[in-house]
Amino acid sequence: RVVGRRSSVVGRLPSRVQSREEKTMTMTPTHLRPNITRVRDASGFVGTVVYVGPVTSAKSPTEIYAGIAWDDVTRGKHDGSVICRTTNEIIRHFKCGPTQGSFLRLSKVDVGVSMTPELMRSRYVKPDAELIAPDNLLPHVARTAGGRDKPIEFLGELKIRNWQQLEVVEGISLRMLGIARPCSAEVQNEMEEFSHLKSIDLAGNLLSGWEDVLDILRQFKNLQSISLASNRINDLSPASVEGFPMTGITTLNLNSTNISSFKTVQLIGEAMPNLEELCVAHCDLSDVECYYSDAKAISHADDVNGDGKILVFQNLVLLDLSDCHLTSWEKHVLPFHNLPKLESLILNDNAIDAIDLITVPENEATMFPKLASLQLAGTSISSWPALDNLNGIPALRSLRFRNTPLTSTLGVGEVRSTAIARLPSLEFFNASPIAERERTEAERRYVSNVARELLMISSGAILSAADQSLNNEKTGDDEANAKQAQVYARHPRFQSLLEKHKETMMSSSASSGPSSQGNIGEDVIGLTIRSMAASSCDMEPLRKRIPMSLKVGRIKAMCARAFGLDIDLQILHFRIEGDPFPSELDDADHTLAYYGVTDGAEILVNEIDVDAREREKARQTEEHNQRVEEQEQHVAVLQSMQKNDHRINLLATEMSQKKI
Repeated sequence: RVVGRRSSVVGRLPSRVQSREEKTMTMTPTHLRPNITRVRDASGFVGTVVYVGPVTSAKSPTEIYAGIAWDDVTRGKHDGSVICRTTNEIIRHFKCGPTQGSFLRLSKVDVGVSMTPELMRSRYVKPDAELIAPDNLLPHVARTAGGRDKPIEFLGELKIRNWQQLEVVEGISLRMLGIARPCSAEVQNEMEEFSHLKSIDLAGNLLSGWEDVLDILRQFKNLQSISLASNRINDLSPASVEGFPMTGITTLNLNSTNISSFKTVQLIGEAMPNLEELCVAHCDLSDVECYYSDAKAISHADDVNGDGKILVFQNLVLLDLSDCHLTSWEKHVLPFHNLPKLESLILNDNAIDAIDLITVPENEATMFPKLASLQLAGTSISSWPALDNLNGIPALRSLRFRNTPLTSTLGVGEVRSTAIARLPSLEFFNASPIAERERTEAERRYVSNVARELLMISSGAILSAADQSLNNEKTGDDEANAKQAQVYARHPRFQSLLEKHKETMMSSSASSGPSSQGNIGEDVIGLTIRSMAASSCDMEPLRKRIPMSLKVGRIKAMCARAFGLDIDLQILHFRIEGDPFPSELDDADHTLAYYGVTDGAEILVNEIDVDAREREKARQTEEHNQRVEEQEQHVAVLQSMQKNDHRINLLATEMSQKKI
C-alpha cells in the first residue's frame, strides 16, 4: 500500500523538480506568509518562514529578507538575532534555536513546486525509454568472496515497466518532491488524465494550508487513500470543508502535520464519513476534552449527542493517536468508547498513567465493542492494577506494552508472563502469539507468586502474635487481614485462577516431597539444553528439571561442564513452543523466572567467535574515530565562521567610529 499507517518523513528533500510554471515565477513578499509558508534550499533542507522584512545587519536597510527557522536545528547560523549596523546593538527579528535560523534574499527563497501533470509523469519511465538492463543484465556487478565479479540479472523489466504506467497504476508516490500547491488553472484540464488514481502519497512535501490540500483532493474523484504526513498544514477551518463532502476517502495519514486542535479531527470526521483508517500521530490533540468530555459544554455540536458521545467516525476501524499529548484515559480516550467499528487503537508515547473505564448502563452497548488491538508502548503506566481495567474491553485480543515505568524494572519474560495471567482474553502480546501452554504456565506462576506473598503475611502475623501479649494478639491478626485484603485487591484474578489450577498445582506439590510443604506447587520446570556451538553441536542435549530461581550464571556453568564451552564465551537463548524467535538470556545474575522461561522451553547455547568479535570491535572503533574526526572538522569550520563574523563586526565598529 502506498499510504503507511505510521508514515513520518523527516530530513532533506531530494533535488528539486521544476515545471514550466515555476521557471518564470518571481518571488515577492506577498508570496511569503510568516509561520505558514514552507521553503527549501538547494541542498534539500526544509524550513518555515517566520519573518519577512528588512534586516538591521544588512548593507541595504530597505532590502527585504525572509527569516527561516529550519527543521534541522543545525542548518542555520543564528537564533534570529543580529547586530545592528548603525547602533551595534543586538536586534532580534525572530526566535529559534541557536543554530536554526537563517536570513535569505527573496531571490534565494524556494517555496517549492506545483503538483502539475508534468511532475507526475516524471515519476515514471515511458514504455519506449532506453532499457536499464539490456539483455537482462544490469551495468553493475557483485564482488564475490573470492574476488571475482558476478553479473546481476534483471528479468522482466518491460513487464514491470508496463505495470508502472500512470494509465494503469491505481496508486502513486510523490514523497518529498517539494510540492507546495496545486497546479495552475492553465494545466488543470490535463489532470483528468490521473482521475482514476485511488491512492496518493504526498508525505514530506511543502504543503502548508488546507486550502491547497483540498484543491488537490478535488482533482481526484476516485481517491480512497491519501498520505499528508510531515506536511505542516496546521489546523482546518469549518469554512474550508463546507459543501465539500469527501465520501470516497477511507484512509488518511496526518502524522506530524502540526495539527494543534481536536477541532480539526472533528471536521475531518464530518467531511469524510466513510473514513476507516486515520493516523494523527505527533500532533497536539490535548484539547479533545473540550469537545467531548462534557455534554453540556458541547451540546451545540452536531456530531455529539446529549450524552457526550462521538457520532462521527462511525466507520473508523483504525485510529493512531501516538504522541498526541494525551494524559488522561478518562478525558482523552473514553470519548471514543462508543465507536461501533473501531478495532485498533494506537496510544503509544502518551503520558497516560491509568486506564479508567466507566460503568455502562445495561441498555447501552459495551465499551469499545469491537476494539481488538490496543498499543500502550511508551506510556506512563507504572503498576499492574492500572492495566486490570482492560478486562472491561470484551473484544481485546492484542496488546503492545513496553518502554513504560512498569516494564523498565522487570524482565521481558516477567512482563509477558504477568500480562498473560492478568489479562485472560489476550491472544497476542507485543505482536507475539500466546500459546495455550504458555498461558497455563503463566497463570500457575502467577498463582504461586501471590500465594507466597499471602503466606509471608500470615507467617509474619503469627510470629508477631507470638512476641506480643495476649491483649495485642487480635491487633496483629487485624493487621495481617488488612494486608491480605490489599493483596487480593491488587490481584483480582487470583481467586479464580487458584480455583482453576488448584488441583494440578497441589498434586505437583505432593509429588515433589516434603521439601515443598507450605507452597502451592514447586517452581520447577523441565528444560532441554542444546548446544549450537561448532565444537559440540553433535552432542546429545541435556534434559533437566530445574528450579525457576536458578540464575543464568549457574546454567552457563552447567553447559561448561557438559559441552566443554568457555563460560565467558557462552551466549544463551531460550525459546518456547510456537515462538519463532528465541530470546536472549543476557544477564548471568538474573533468574530463569526473570526472563519468563516456562516448562518445556529449550535453551540454546552458542559460543562467541573471538576473531569475529575482534573484527567487529575494530570496525566500531574505526567508525567512532571517523565520527570524531568529522565532528572536529565541523567544529573547526564553525570556529572559523565565528572568527570571520567577529572580524567583520570589529571592522564595522571601527568604520562607524571613524564616521562619528
